[in-house]
Amino acid sequence: MPKVLLVAEKPSVAGKLAKALGNYSVFKNYGVTNYKLDTELGELIIAPAVGHMYSLEQKSDGWDYPVFDVEWVPAYESDNSAKYVKKYVNNMKKVAEGADYFINGCDFDIEGSVIGFNAIKFSGGDDAEIKRMKFSTLTDSDLQEAFNNLNEFDSGQTEAGITRHVLDWYYGINLSRALINAVKSQNRYKSLSTGRVQGPALKVLADKERDIEKFEPEDYWEIYLYSQGLEAQHVEDKFWDEEKAKKVVEICGDSDAVVASVNRRKYKHNPPVPFNLTGLQKAAYRQFNINPKQTQQIAHNLYESSLISYPRTSSQKLPAKLGYKSIITKLKKQDDYEELAGKLLDMKKLSPRQGKKKDEAHPAIHPTGLAPSKNLSKKERKVYDLIVKRFFATFGKPAVRQSLKIRLDVNGEEFDAKGKKTLERNWYNLYEPYVKTKEVELRKVEKGQKISVDRIEMVDKETQPPKRFTQSSLVSELEKKELGTKATRAQIVDSLYNRKYIKESSLKVTDLGMAVVESLEENCPEILSPELTRNFEEEMERIRNGDTSREDVLKKAEDTLKDVLKKFKDREEEIGKGLVEAVDSQRKRENQLGPCQECENGTLRIIRTKNGRFVGCSSYPECDNSYPLPRKGKIKGLKNACEECGKPRIKVSRKGRKPYYMCIDPDCPTKDDWD
Repeated sequence: MPKVLLVAEKPSVAGKLAKALGNYSVFKNYGVTNYKLDTELGELIIAPAVGHMYSLEQKSDGWDYPVFDVEWVPAYESDNSAKYVKKYVNNMKKVAEGADYFINGCDFDIEGSVIGFNAIKFSGGDDAEIKRMKFSTLTDSDLQEAFNNLNEFDSGQTEAGITRHVLDWYYGINLSRALINAVKSQNRYKSLSTGRVQGPALKVLADKERDIEKFEPEDYWEIYLYSQGLEAQHVEDKFWDEEKAKKVVEICGDSDAVVASVNRRKYKHNPPVPFNLTGLQKAAYRQFNINPKQTQQIAHNLYESSLISYPRTSSQKLPAKLGYKSIITKLKKQDDYEELAGKLLDMKKLSPRQGKKKDEAHPAIHPTGLAPSKNLSKKERKVYDLIVKRFFATFGKPAVRQSLKIRLDVNGEEFDAKGKKTLERNWYNLYEPYVKTKEVELRKVEKGQKISVDRIEMVDKETQPPKRFTQSSLVSELEKKELGTKATRAQIVDSLYNRKYIKESSLKVTDLGMAVVESLEENCPEILSPELTRNFEEEMERIRNGDTSREDVLKKAEDTLKDVLKKFKDREEEIGKGLVEAVDSQRKRENQLGPCQECENGTLRIIRTKNGRFVGCSSYPECDNSYPLPRKGKIKGLKNACEECGKPRIKVSRKGRKPYYMCIDPDCPTKDDWD
């Protein structure tokens, strides 16, 4: 009987595969649980990976750049935090012994292809036959269908995935070393990084920061008419000439207004399209203020719980083969969705609105119909509800809205009052409470009617600078510019935070972030070019289709990096000076906590010495005001001063424990109940 090894991406998924495919027995190696089944294919062993069990590492010694000699090694050899991976690597090698062929049962995307292939290759299956499972949900029926209809080895996708990993290593390692070595040239050390996508992403933010800095506000005026609850704005909208605006107010005087026209228009508001990952991330941020990285992780948890389809998809389409009626019928059994599902099942035809974006691997995100357990967290329940309601809404009829525009004439000056209301809610009812519409009712008037004017008001305003990106809008912008992948964009944003290149929820580039961008712009602008990154993404697609090879693409990357890094290395000291200045400036700003209350000119700041740290005044020795600080934990100053005593407050973060917030003054009343 042939022996077949099926590699699952995680232990939890291995268990779901075993449950779906039939009667199984359990055995363990090194504490890792495996499953054995008798199937038509032969003796089937299901063994788990734990995500990427192998990572890239430099072959040779040394820390110089450029470097391109790279190899795959077990993750626990290159990362101390991955020691737990060792037992899974050893287990995979043991169960692979004597296997006649292999099945990659990891997620059907580029990362899943690499995870499964490396697990097989480095467990002795380098030249073995490999089949591929393709599924979009972890329900029993989908897993059974995928197993009974195995695909051929996805060699193109696997090659593209391996190439992307090597490319990202080339760029990340070499460019990061260049930045760190530049700082080292000034006898300093600072851990810096950039990469193939991280650099262009940071430049997008830096360009926005420059637009904001160079923005000069312009004054303008708006004129409003108020009449018994009716608000209308002058048709000219913005007046850039104050005298012209004053003249309009003067012409209007205390005269009545005449209704010049009343225009009503009915229009349809179509249902939303199904969620892809970016769409879900945007909606979760808007509705719940959950950041894109958290949303991605939550969605993956829901997928692994068999509650939704695979979330890392670009698709906005729900193919009919999903079985709309079957999913909605299952959802009807859940108390929260019984009524809404019933309304859909009463419809003569179930036809969802489809979006334009496609994904060959997976459909749009949708619920499976299975009921969630009571173990879901609050955030998981929120995101699950959002996905279910969005799925429902795509099947709804368009809502019917009415717009109303009333034009008023005052001595020849025209004003418009605008209103909107919903006449037929339709899909709105299926998407509550996530529908955001503006309802503005206007009083009834008729053409030719004369109405009294309560007042004419001229309001002075000024133009506002461009808005900074949020995490959600940056992920959308990266998608628009084709930077990164649906799976990596949220992680890129997280990396920019971790490196202290950006801060705050409205993404502001720090001094250090700007210094990194400026260094790269001046010395290797190609690295920040979205076009270069897009070009390599296109090359990856060509690898997937068999139109080029990994070797050719990596050779182009080597040649590009050698050229730009040579220029960078020639100016290492000069670049280092700029980076060190930015590091020092940022550190100084982070250490400042606010004005000193004991003297007129000093600033309270965090001071670190060999003997510990404390808060002291910048005017020392003239002012010796000081406060002790906790001995352990990372300290960050807070914007809001203590409400009790007015002194600065800090946040203290400790590894593995919840952060706490405190006033720096030991005698503050807020600490009266402290032990």
